[in-house]
Amino acid sequence: MTSTAPPPPLNAAQASLAQAESLVARMLQLPPALDSAAADWHEHLAAAWFRQIDALIELGRPADVVVVADALCAHFQADAAQGVEPAFAASPIPTWIARALYDKAIALSAMDRHDAALQTLQGLQQRFEGAQAPGLREWLARAGLEEARLRAHVGATFARVDMVRHCDGLIQRFGHDERLATRVIVARIRACQAGLLAQLNYDEQALSHYTDLHEDLRDAVEPELQEQAADALHAKARLLEALGRHQPSRDALRVLIERHAAARHPGLRQTLALARMDQIHGLQRDSLQDTADDEADARVFAACDALLVGHADSTDTIELRCVNHALRLQAQLLRERDAGPAQLARAEQLTQQQWTRYAGHTDERIQREVLLAMLDRLDTLDEPARELADCRLLLERFADAPSPLLQPHLARAHRRQAAALHALGRDDEALVALAALSERHAASTDPAVRLQLILGGSERARILRAAGDRTAALAALDALPEPIGAPELPTRLALARAMALRASLWLDEAPAAQPPRNDEDDESGPLAEPAATDAQLRYADAVDALVQRFADDPSVDVRVVAANAQYDLAVHWRERGQYQRAVDAYAAYQRAFAADTAAAIESITAGAYLNHAYALMMLLQRDAEALVVYDALIARFAHAASARMRDLLARAAASRLTCLNRLQRKGVAVNYGDQYEDLSLQQRDAISATIERGRVLSVAGQHRDAIACYDQVLDAHLASLHPELRRQCLDAMVRKGYSLGCLAQREAALAVNDEIIARYGDELSTSTEKDVALAMSNRAVQLDKLGRHEEEVQTYDRIIQRWRDSDVAYLRQRVASARYCKAITIADADPDGALALYQRVIDTCLHAPEVAIRLQAAKSAVNRSARLRSAGRYDEAVACGEALLQACGNETDQDIAAQLVKARIGLARAYAKTGQVSRQSETLRDLLNLPEAALDQNQRSELRTQYRQLQPTAGALGKAAYTLGRWLRKKP
Repeated sequence: MTSTAPPPPLNAAQASLAQAESLVARMLQLPPALDSAAADWHEHLAAAWFRQIDALIELGRPADVVVVADALCAHFQADAAQGVEPAFAASPIPTWIARALYDKAIALSAMDRHDAALQTLQGLQQRFEGAQAPGLREWLARAGLEEARLRAHVGATFARVDMVRHCDGLIQRFGHDERLATRVIVARIRACQAGLLAQLNYDEQALSHYTDLHEDLRDAVEPELQEQAADALHAKARLLEALGRHQPSRDALRVLIERHAAARHPGLRQTLALARMDQIHGLQRDSLQDTADDEADARVFAACDALLVGHADSTDTIELRCVNHALRLQAQLLRERDAGPAQLARAEQLTQQQWTRYAGHTDERIQREVLLAMLDRLDTLDEPARELADCRLLLERFADAPSPLLQPHLARAHRRQAAALHALGRDDEALVALAALSERHAASTDPAVRLQLILGGSERARILRAAGDRTAALAALDALPEPIGAPELPTRLALARAMALRASLWLDEAPAAQPPRNDEDDESGPLAEPAATDAQLRYADAVDALVQRFADDPSVDVRVVAANAQYDLAVHWRERGQYQRAVDAYAAYQRAFAADTAAAIESITAGAYLNHAYALMMLLQRDAEALVVYDALIARFAHAASARMRDLLARAAASRLTCLNRLQRKGVAVNYGDQYEDLSLQQRDAISATIERGRVLSVAGQHRDAIACYDQVLDAHLASLHPELRRQCLDAMVRKGYSLGCLAQREAALAVNDEIIARYGDELSTSTEKDVALAMSNRAVQLDKLGRHEEEVQTYDRIIQRWRDSDVAYLRQRVASARYCKAITIADADPDGALALYQRVIDTCLHAPEVAIRLQAAKSAVNRSARLRSAGRYDEAVACGEALLQACGNETDQDIAAQLVKARIGLARAYAKTGQVSRQSETLRDLLNLPEAALDQNQRSELRTQYRQLQPTAGALGKAAYTLGRWLRKKP
């Protein structure tokens, strides 16, 4: 957006003030008129003074209002005392004095001099208590209403109760006056009384008062009274909304809008605009609550249109506030929910219209809507250069605006300007912009401004950190302002993240991680730990400060920042070989967060428990302490149901069993459970030896003898519930099933695998789940051999359904294999389904860190490419093969390398079908240049024939080069 804001309009209030001041000065220099002209002279002087007061009020200069009001009162009181006016009772002077005192009280209240304002209002009412003049009674009624409002505002509950009674007295006193202005004031007093009842939680009485007021005045012919009726109905609708009675509130707004849609009276149009805005907010609430309702946003947009049609041409400030809010809301709606180019263009048009028409308006609320509209637009931009231009446009127009209402948004614009500069790589300028933000708003006590200062200071620290200036980055964080009072969530979250950033700055200076300790069964004793550096200790202190401050924060988002920091600290100590510090850090985590039931925290907590126990058992050889932590983990999360938590509990259960076994091997009397039989170390070792003997026999091909070993274990212990015996029996059953399959005893192998699934399928242990997954895979193999393909596919589906969300690598490999095998099985009956399964394996596994999982993706890509070629979809086959080569072309694993050879052979065939002769020739040449072992003789002969067919007749030099290449490939 490159347009500039229009210049601010000439301030009419300033011009009016200057004229009034000049007129008052001239008239006071002249002697007062005599006789009949005296009344006119006083009328003109009073009118000039009140014009001066009105202008000062509009300019927001309450102190000057007090001065002028006092001057008016002093002048006319002196005249009245000297008898300049005929008879005091018939004179307009008391009305002028009453009006001036009222304006003075309002000005004092605006200056927060509430006691002086109340004293002035009381003095006014006491001075003219018995007045009967209609004009004077109007100002007495106004003073009474203002006293009720002010006392209710500054007082406690009892003050509101008193003011309800005070309003009753005012209504009794002025309720029968015929003067229109007084009748309007009485209506406002009734509305004030209803509002006080609502504040006192007398909701039904308040609703009744609003209803009565509306009913009494709705048929009035005077627009001023119609306005009061509409205001009462509007206030009733808002109270109903606050009470959660949304439909009656909506009905009241609908009645108000329908009745006054064509109104021309300014006050009625203001109420109508506000009612339409409330209607929009109600529809917006419905849209947020029911995101499945595709028409909800359309209804909000239409309601905004109705408001704009009725009020966009207004010059009234209140109406224009509503207009600007509606314009901004429409632009937001257009930018949300996958907006297309047309919607985005329309949103741009609306924001441009709002900027062009209203950026120069003097009302601070309208200025705020314009600022917010532009900032909303910045949130959707992905072009730093345009964002920078818009920020500068905003700051140029509003940088000197003094309104406190605008300062948070101007601070945000400053920060966005710095972010755009950073995105453009202009970090020096970004730092200057952030310094300007801090300098301009450093003294602000506005919580929203201080939030921007915290965010800006944090961004400054990140930029300095990236530049390698850690000292300056820490200084930037030291300069962040502390919140005043009770900070809101965004501020607490920003502070938590800033404290986490401080911790990570010290972490940057810490030593590098040590190679992981891989031998988990090493019982040689704990390793020596290095001393902690100063940077590490400061890192730990920074994390501790963060946890101490925010571990009990009401917001889970804030607590997650602290929890992650404490968890990362423990991991840091472990990775640096400082295992005792790691254990202490995990224990500190548990003290701070173990009782937190938020799902996001529980996920971190479970990992902290597991790592804590592992460090005690495997790194510090303190098995008894580790067992306590494992027991606490399993008890804490016994009822967890998510796939991730199930995996974690499974690992905990398996590690706990290992812990018990280690303790038993050390001669410690362990209790696997009071419900289980005793199992000595000698018994356990004997069972393990029998299974190992069967494994050796199986490797030697003596499967019947191997099965005999397995049956020896199973016959003796299969019925036992002892966890260690169940583990041993499961191992024996899996091996027995494999040997039966090798002997082609398929039904027997199938029966063993089915029994494994039935006995162990629900057990909570990662090692058990691995064996169950293997049994399911073996079951599918036997079903395939038996030709029972429907059951085979069902078995694959069970594997996929059960472990598709697991984060255990072996189980993810089984899921990938199940999808791959299922695709092979259904390929003829459901080609599209098979292609989709192959693609799913490719998408989820091609970039996996585990070779075995990447292999499944490579095999799937080869098969998918072949199926696409068979279907004549050669371009897709080419894309599939090329994607595999691009992802895995540098693989050294032999199995994946073999799949890449198949992929290249397939590509050569697909290139031939798509007319890409040069690429076909290049691919064939690459294949022929592979080591001899990569291709069998038949493949090499076939590929050589294809390659020669693509080449022109070879000369002697070409033949010599080819012979030399073959010889070089045979060299060791």
